[in-house]
Amino acid sequence: MTTPRPSAPEGARLSRVRVADQIIAQLQNKIADGSYPRGSRLPTERVLAATYGVSAPTMREALRALTSMGLVEVRHGSGAYVATSADGLIDSALAMLVELEDVSLLDLLGLLQVLNRYVAELAVEHATDEDIERVAASAEASAHCESSDEIAVAATAFLTSFAACAHQPLLDALCRFLVRVVVHIETANQPKRSVPYWRRWAAETSVVRIEIARALERRDARQLGIEIDRLHSRIRKRVAKLPALRDSRMSDPRIEPLRLLFGSQS
Repeated sequence: MTTPRPSAPEGARLSRVRVADQIIAQLQNKIADGSYPRGSRLPTERVLAATYGVSAPTMREALRALTSMGLVEVRHGSGAYVATSADGLIDSALAMLVELEDVSLLDLLGLLQVLNRYVAELAVEHATDEDIERVAASAEASAHCESSDEIAVAATAFLTSFAACAHQPLLDALCRFLVRVVVHIETANQPKRSVPYWRRWAAETSVVRIEIARALERRDARQLGIEIDRLHSRIRKRVAKLPALRDSRMSDPRIEPLRLLFGSQS
């Protein structure tokens, strides 16, 4: 059995075999261990190429891969920076997964409900007064929507602010991904509707959102769980009335692809 060769230290010339992959792995490690902190500017492409003893095109390939993973953000005229959050990495992987596995909208709603119940358990203990104020404000704002765009913004703001109350980064990131997908599919993949239609849509769930905010303010875990289930029940009933949504699967070409929602990352 051949003994695996140790990875080259930073600055050492790398093997020509899949050299870009070796650079990607080493930069991933440096981001993960904090050598390159979140939001920090990476050395220039020329400096990195000299550091690893590779050509500029090879270095550029590695940076493009890290960008597609959501680990690096390229700012034109400024350089490459470590992403400030892990959302891009999670969004990219999960968006591709739900399309490849032919996941349905109802499957995503079911998973989001389970996660929101867990958020509720943690939020009762960990939510700050500022967290609760944000949830209450977004719940109130969701009652006054008159278009699909307004509903998408309000529903996303409410559910993401609620998820943040748990103060659990991985749970927060998973919820943000699911919320963006579910809200996008619900609102963007429907025929044009009238203002009264969207007003009714908003009214159906805004009352429950307000009750969720009130239960959270009282830190009433039991009632908060009940209201979370009520919210998801109403959403599922609304989806069930619309065959295009009820039967939708993320691989369906009639559904606006998730890669358009998450950009080139997916």
